[in-house]
Amino acid sequence: MAPRGETLRIKGYREFLRAAAKAEKDTRKEVRAAFREVGEIVRADAAQRFEDKSPKTAGGFRTRVRQRGVSVEQKFRKTTGKRPDWGAIQVNDALVPALTDKEHEVEAAMEDAIDRVADHFER
Repeated sequence: MAPRGETLRIKGYREFLRAAAKAEKDTRKEVRAAFREVGEIVRADAAQRFEDKSPKTAGGFRTRVRQRGVSVEQKFRKTTGKRPDWGAIQVNDALVPALTDKEHEVEAAMEDAIDRVADHFER
């Protein structure tokens, strides 16, 4: 099953991260940490939703900050077995509902993160 297009888009995010990559090391760390906190909102909710089905799988969700955006993904490798659709189940039962339910909280957290990063650059 192909990944679903459940995303929140921010204009200028990629360009901002490119510019931040040219900054000092502590500034880059600060930027990535601020954006990682935003992804943690969805990761925590998704892990809680999936805890009953598979605690190991729920513990494998992690937040990644990349140039193309902030994402929550599974850190465990794909395995073969009785459930070839296990990845789709994780997405449909945990990740997408977590993003949908926390959409407004994620938007507010992203605005706050951007403000904190701007304050860091103004110092």
